[in-house]
Amino acid sequence: MENINEALGLLLVGLTTVFVILCLVGLIGNGVIYLTNRFVPEETMAKRKEIVKGKAKPTNPAKIAAVIAAVEAVTGGKGKIEKIDKIDKIDKIEK
Repeated sequence: MENINEALGLLLVGLTTVFVILCLVGLIGNGVIYLTNRFVPEETMAKRKEIVKGKAKPTNPAKIAAVIAAVEAVTGGKGKIEKIDKIDKIDKIEK
C-alpha cells in the first residue's frame, strides 16, 4: 500500500509541475506578444509586408539579384525564393 501512495504522490507532483510550467510558457508568450505589439512600430511591420508581397522594392536590388542567381545555379533552376530576410551577423566562436 505504501508503494501505491508513493506512486500517486509522485504522479500528483509531476502533473502539478507540468501544469505550472505550461502556464508560465503561456504567460511569457502572451507577454512577449504584448510587448512586441506595443513597442514595435506598425510602419516597420507594414513595410516588411509590402516587401514580401512585392509592392515595395528592397534596399539593394543587386544583392537580391545575386541571391536569385545563386539559388538558380545551385538548384538548377528548380528552386523558388519565397522570402528573403536579413539576419544579424554572428561572430565566429572558433578562431
